[in-house]
Amino acid sequence: MYAVKALLNSSKLFPGSLLSFQLEKEILQRITCKNVPRFIESFSYDEVNCIVQEYIPGWPLSYLIDTGYYFNEKEVKDILRQLLAILKELHCPLAKENAVVHRDIRLSNLLLYNGKLYLVDFGLARFLDPRQFPFCPNSTDNSPAGSNLSSLKEDTHYNRGKFFEQKIPGHETYRLMRTEISPRSDLFGVGIVGVDLFTNLVEDESQFELPWDKVLTMSESFMFFLKKLLSRKKGFKTAEEALNYLESLPQ
Repeated sequence: MYAVKALLNSSKLFPGSLLSFQLEKEILQRITCKNVPRFIESFSYDEVNCIVQEYIPGWPLSYLIDTGYYFNEKEVKDILRQLLAILKELHCPLAKENAVVHRDIRLSNLLLYNGKLYLVDFGLARFLDPRQFPFCPNSTDNSPAGSNLSSLKEDTHYNRGKFFEQKIPGHETYRLMRTEISPRSDLFGVGIVGVDLFTNLVEDESQFELPWDKVLTMSESFMFFLKKLLSRKKGFKTAEEALNYLESLPQ
């Protein structure tokens, strides 16, 4: 069995759609990380471009949250540890020219299977070295993937969450960090995932009107870690730095 991602090739509606497809294919072909489903092949049929990848029979974290699963702090730490290890490998591969930033770290793009985490959907990914794909579509283009950057609801447990409409981290920070082509964009996404994984512990939905750090119950040290991931000015610079900090926290 394989997983197939089908992309509509509509140059009139989305001028950069073909370039986005070619870029995603090029990126996936170069990735060697075992926690990213292996690229198999790509093909086009009529107006549809398809990317074929290894099939992972797991569930997206968004599905687990939507079906009422409760993640405790230890489980969240383990998921973030695995995610940061994946990002460390993507940002700093053996071949430096293959370094990529995902730019779309969210619950729906993370699959959990037998306790192992997998990162999928590289539609917004970019090479850190722009020379690797000189015709790279602009990060704020009107492609189907690019349009998701302005949607906060996509990143919080469907329509329940409103944490990111508050001052922490705020709309402007969210917009800037999501579109930035640097490791900081992915680290910001890790912070979003960390917060969202706790949301089923909040039974009173009126609490979602408050900033997340005033609502969620977790250790002080872990909350500081999440705030640092979400910080635009005082955040971690690399996935390795964030991973080392996380591993130093009490279990």
